[in-house]
Amino acid sequence: MKRFCVYALLQCKRALRLLPHMLAVLLLLACGAGLVAAGLSAGRAADEAGQVALVGVVGNGADPYIRVGIEALETFDVSRDELRFIFLSEAEAVSALREGRLSAFLYLPDGYVESIYAGEPAPIRFITPEGASGLDSLLTAELAAAVTRLVTETENAEYGLIRYVSEHLPEVDPYEADSALVDRYFAMVLTRDQLFSVKTVGLADTLRFGGYYFCGILVAFLLLAGIGASPFCARRCTALGPVLRARGFGPVRQTLGEFAAFYLLLLLGALAAAAIALPLLRRSGLNIPELQDLSLPAFFGMLALLVLCIGAAQFFLYELVPSVLSGIALQFLAAAVQGYICGCFYPYSFFPDGLQRLGAVLPAGRAIRCMGSALRHSGAGVWSMLAWVPVLLLLSAGLRALRWRRTGGAA
Repeated sequence: MKRFCVYALLQCKRALRLLPHMLAVLLLLACGAGLVAAGLSAGRAADEAGQVALVGVVGNGADPYIRVGIEALETFDVSRDELRFIFLSEAEAVSALREGRLSAFLYLPDGYVESIYAGEPAPIRFITPEGASGLDSLLTAELAAAVTRLVTETENAEYGLIRYVSEHLPEVDPYEADSALVDRYFAMVLTRDQLFSVKTVGLADTLRFGGYYFCGILVAFLLLAGIGASPFCARRCTALGPVLRARGFGPVRQTLGEFAAFYLLLLLGALAAAAIALPLLRRSGLNIPELQDLSLPAFFGMLALLVLCIGAAQFFLYELVPSVLSGIALQFLAAAVQGYICGCFYPYSFFPDGLQRLGAVLPAGRAIRCMGSALRHSGAGVWSMLAWVPVLLLLSAGLRALRWRRTGGAA
């Protein structure tokens, strides 16, 4: 045990001398991750803004009937997610339409409500910019469908109630009952947005857009961080391994000692990057609700476990190849493949079931799910992720022993 501790300590000292190089590589990766996060956030904001059409309303906004009608139109199923209405003067509406701040505007002529009472409703004008011919059709169809459905259902209710009261309740005035029914019917229609609630499920594991891509970018960052530790693997003395083995210090203990130093190097780099990135992320204005009440000790604890699992996979990849350059190339290839399959670059919930199952068992897939659990204040999946660590270290030790046997103990 003492010999193992001495060997691990020597390897850790060697790793600490490479820490500045590691931090320089991680700084470049962090800048790239920041640019990706900013691009995703800007694209998401543009998509959300493009999903809702802002429509101006030129008319008597003080008229309660007009205001109630516009509010009712905003709550109908088809239009409530696509249209938003705002009352403006005619000059303001024309100016906003020319500047592109409005998709269109409705012009309600003076005396519009009175004209409806008189049975001769004045026409509503739809003003749209050139090239937006589909919006006026959408508005016209939505208004026609809304009014038609409202009038039809109201008339059916009125006629049915009057007939029922006349035949079965002679003591009740059918016209008073009709008026009460119409009032109740309109109250139900105009407040139907209060009859249901909208729940945002999220991209995967109930995480929202920002929270999911925070996990994805973090795991992709850790997958590439192993490239920064390449000098540690490049400067290993290959002749020392057989000598130590001849003295009873086998490949398993050598692998564990070197991995302890390799893990220390990755962990210090990841902690330093996180300590700088988290305050900047919270001040950047990026919408990540899951980070608002995130416990820093819990986050750094989960980060240490993620580095342990991903570091074991990276250590194994370096053992697979004979040279450092091929190791770096293999690290990059593995990061790209795992990042795609496991959902770092694209939500894994959109993948086919077979690909989702494959990504879920890979180290990066387990890592991204565990980080998502941490954002949801849960520790689910941690043990299944850590199960990779002994498997990968034993494989690394086995590869080293096999290499010694093939070379006759010379390398």
